[in-house]
Amino acid sequence: MKGIKNFVFDLDGTLIFEGKPLTSALSDTLIELEAAGINTYFATARPLRDTLPVLPEYFWDHTLIGCNGAMISKQQKVTSANAFKKAQIVQLLEWLDDKNIAYLYDGHYDYAVSDKPHEFHQSVAKLGTQPSCNTTLRQQQVIKLLILEGHHFDEINTYCEQHLDSFTYYHHSGTNCFDIVTQHSNKLSALQALQLDLSKTICFGNDYNDVAMLNAAHRAVVVGDGISLSRNYTSVCRDTILEHLTSLLASKVAS
Repeated sequence: MKGIKNFVFDLDGTLIFEGKPLTSALSDTLIELEAAGINTYFATARPLRDTLPVLPEYFWDHTLIGCNGAMISKQQKVTSANAFKKAQIVQLLEWLDDKNIAYLYDGHYDYAVSDKPHEFHQSVAKLGTQPSCNTTLRQQQVIKLLILEGHHFDEINTYCEQHLDSFTYYHHSGTNCFDIVTQHSNKLSALQALQLDLSKTICFGNDYNDVAMLNAAHRAVVVGDGISLSRNYTSVCRDTILEHLTSLLASKVAS
């Protein structure tokens, strides 16, 4: 742990599970790590709006990377975001409406959902914010588009290749959905924009949208068996992540 200054955590599938808030045991350990000199960052597919409800208030003012790297926030305010070109995203949403494909998209703070219902719409609403008017919000900056019916990927990909100047996908392991964000939006690029020294950083993740930052970090910790890396890394599971963090804390204190 000598020389390590930063810990970067994915959330879902890494620190939190089934959408439940961070446990007090993990939270207490992260706070102890900070007291020992570690800077904590969170990098998630969630936008800021959906990240705060699953974190203790202690972490709300931390630097949070959201929307798979397309959004950065500090002190509960979005400080930068990579948005789609307005005319192109509006046209895509109209096309999805015509095709009757379920979706959810995020602006800086608000979100909107498709007319076609999907159970995930209710899951997001339960976090505390109701959806905004779809026709109104799409006229503002759109940061991330979540497609909730992954079996439409091929036709959506064909449409995007023909009509969007900049886009990339992130599939969520174990689900039938995927995110669309602007090209070059990823967690690693966000960390680089923050000028984080990755040679002094340990990154923790579990999914394909974590791979770039895991490969770039000084040390990588993979939770679960959803991904493997071509580099050396530490493998833990949801039942041992707390034990591993406690071990890192002891090592940091000893150093």
